[in-house]
Amino acid sequence: MNRTPLLLLVVLLVLTGCTATNPSAPAPSAPSPMASAPAAPKPAVVAPESTKPLPPAIEPKPASITGSEESSAMLDSFTAFVTAVDGVPVSAGRQGWNTPLTLKAGPRRLAVAFNRGVFTAHCELPLNVRSESVYQLKFATDAELFGKNSYCEFWIVDAATSQPVTKRTRVSLTKLEAGK
Repeated sequence: MNRTPLLLLVVLLVLTGCTATNPSAPAPSAPSPMASAPAAPKPAVVAPESTKPLPPAIEPKPASITGSEESSAMLDSFTAFVTAVDGVPVSAGRQGWNTPLTLKAGPRRLAVAFNRGVFTAHCELPLNVRSESVYQLKFATDAELFGKNSYCEFWIVDAATSQPVTKRTRVSLTKLEAGK
């Protein structure tokens, strides 16, 4: 008789252990109240916000603004131009009145000036700049040869529609002293 299958069966039983219960063995006891409760599952580890890569910032396209000028056949031209944006001086000055000045989208403060001969005026205009818009600084004044030479009004228009985008701001003209 071949003993190999029987030997394999015995080895298998020894290796797997016996599953029969012993009636004389003590029953397993319930866990004592002092026994610690099973540990709660740990939450998944989430990277803090500061370590997550930020999406690339999308910068809105800039807008632009120019000043305006009215020529005079007999005397100096009437010129309105931007002198500063958000407190930062603009280098173009009166001569660059028609050079487009780039403006970032969003709320801005534009310092503007008017000049005609010895008369000048200055003020600040708030402007909520829209991306890719084209603006123009406009003015009205009584600085005429036989005028009162008392005021200048400033406002900004959307160049595409000629509609005002700021309210008119009236300021007094001042007369430059000789030598200045």
